[in-house]
Amino acid sequence: MIDTIVLAIPREKLDIVDLTYYGVPKWDLKSRTGQYTIHVKNPSAKDEEGGLYFPRLTGIRRKKEGDSEWTSLVKIEFSAPKLLYKNNLDELSEGQFPAVVDALHHRLEHMGVRINRQTLEDAPVSSIHYSRNIELTKGYTAQYAISELGKINLNKRFDFARARFLNDGQSLCAHTTTHEFVMYDKIADLAKGPKRSIDRDQTKYQLNLFEKFNDVGEVLRIEARLSKKRKMNSLFKQLGFGENPTFKDVFSEEKSKKVLLYYWNTMIEKNSLLLFAHSLTAKDLLRQILIARQTAKSRTALYLTGLLLLAREGNGLRELRAILSKRSTDRTWHRIYADLNETTEQLNRLRPREWFDQIKYTLEHYKPFNIK
Repeated sequence: MIDTIVLAIPREKLDIVDLTYYGVPKWDLKSRTGQYTIHVKNPSAKDEEGGLYFPRLTGIRRKKEGDSEWTSLVKIEFSAPKLLYKNNLDELSEGQFPAVVDALHHRLEHMGVRINRQTLEDAPVSSIHYSRNIELTKGYTAQYAISELGKINLNKRFDFARARFLNDGQSLCAHTTTHEFVMYDKIADLAKGPKRSIDRDQTKYQLNLFEKFNDVGEVLRIEARLSKKRKMNSLFKQLGFGENPTFKDVFSEEKSKKVLLYYWNTMIEKNSLLLFAHSLTAKDLLRQILIARQTAKSRTALYLTGLLLLAREGNGLRELRAILSKRSTDRTWHRIYADLNETTEQLNRLRPREWFDQIKYTLEHYKPFNIK
């Protein structure tokens, strides 16, 4: 439903235990100019070794334009599911909002930041990532779905976005400065180091999930990242929601569902015919054979792909049999023909859009994904 959130809270609404000049928190100085200073406070190594997940804090002190006065605020960035589950493969439900607030309140206090719970619930939101983990079944893989979806020219559908494949085709990201639409293989991402993974804020617990839960199956993760408040407000207004939402406002199944469906419908569904208007390449055919024959070894799948491609070329089976006749007996040819028939029947039972329908169904019928 929801993953990363950035709250922006005025300094006067917080009680920060360790203070230095002008009430700026005694954190690490990130940058300083004549107009602003930025301090950061991240979890300590000891905190992370303890196994709990902590938010990342940024203190910003800025001089008002044309004025000698300064304003200060603290940005609190965190993954909501990681506060409770220590991972974001498990998804939250709307009813867990009080538990998330309690956990965030506790972690902030541990980091020397005291804040009233009600103030936390009503805190302004400057950025929000809505997400869904979609378990694919019947032999479909996340990488297969990404390769198919990548055939849509997202550059033309996403303002002036840069759409690119990452991690050998295991991720697809359409990016602008104000928002992103990201699809990636969630299970494969757990196995990557912090420099290569899409989720850069992996917890120690989450890094172990790949080994512990590698039988979860294929999970395609879809994220709509509204990284700027201006973009969030314009989209919320377009979808019929109020602008300038609070933490409590954005923690909503309805908003999550509508935002993700908006991106899916405008960028993917609207152009989905493009996915099936092309001729199958050799690699497309190989992928479909691996789906149709889930127990087939790599060598068998390669043999069947070549067989089907050769059977389609020129004068078809008659020509193929003539080519092989000097090196094979009738008995061998009948075995080859039986393989061809069996594979064709299995491919005919495939619904070309079934993986597509699985994604759409999961987006439309909200049910949190949880690992066993």
